[in-house]
Amino acid sequence: MIESFECVILRGLPGSGKSTFAKKLAMQHGFTHLEADAHFYVGGEYRFDPARAADAHALVARDALTAMLAGQRVVVANTHVRLWEMAAIVGAATLAQKRFCFVECVGEFRNVHAVPSEVIEGMKIRWEALPEAFASLVLRVELAKV
Repeated sequence: MIESFECVILRGLPGSGKSTFAKKLAMQHGFTHLEADAHFYVGGEYRFDPARAADAHALVARDALTAMLAGQRVVVANTHVRLWEMAAIVGAATLAQKRFCFVECVGEFRNVHAVPSEVIEGMKIRWEALPEAFASLVLRVELAKV
């Protein structure tokens, strides 16, 4: 079913399986995998800089639009805690006239970027549910631990 969409927007807390699921879609179904975290590697080491977060998300939206206009399918894996955080991706899919869906990842894995537990708790508090208008476009995925 998910393969019928041209844009898959993943959301979930750190360690929920977003990157793992995105990699699976890329490898098994040919999606282009994009995420803001990719823009925080310096010399192979992950260094999150909150001052650059908005820029990283803007680059992902630009790259998603470019890929969709070129006929590629994309999967965007970001936390997307607040609705506005995914607005540019929804806008890109709409502009490119591509079908999109949301996937909420709810697994519990080791969070690879060492996000402190108090930060994750804050994200849980700020979490915004998708509006009812998108209910038919939402899938929930819990990956099994291997």
